[in-house]
Amino acid sequence: MSEDLDRISLTLPSSMVDRLDGIVDEWEYASRSEAIRDSLRDFFATYEWESGDEKHHHGTIVIVHDHHVSGIADELQTVQHEMADIITSVQHIHLSHDTCMETLVVEGAGGKITELANRLRAIGGVQQVKVVVVDE
Repeated sequence: MSEDLDRISLTLPSSMVDRLDGIVDEWEYASRSEAIRDSLRDFFATYEWESGDEKHHHGTIVIVHDHHVSGIADELQTVQHEMADIITSVQHIHLSHDTCMETLVVEGAGGKITELANRLRAIGGVQQVKVVVVDE
């Protein structure tokens, strides 16, 4: 790691330490510290996202929908075209005879990503919308 590190002390219940150690082993982290740093990066990204910031984000929006609902493909595509300025790619997957999943890779202001997710949630036949954002 190229940046200077500060040492801090962290007090946890033994059950959390045991769980942390299990994850460190299973996910093959080099140390507890690296696992905690990784967790904090996610914590910071979530905090900034939920604080309603307008900074530039990268992420994905996953949509699960019933593809038998009349007109759903056209509605999804219309919203995607209208918000193409923040969508960098789309992947469509058939999960079953009735259900499809689309993964949109997005890049832009937090408010625009939220607007896109909310517009997708409002479409009839959409069963689930998940947003994951990351910081650089």
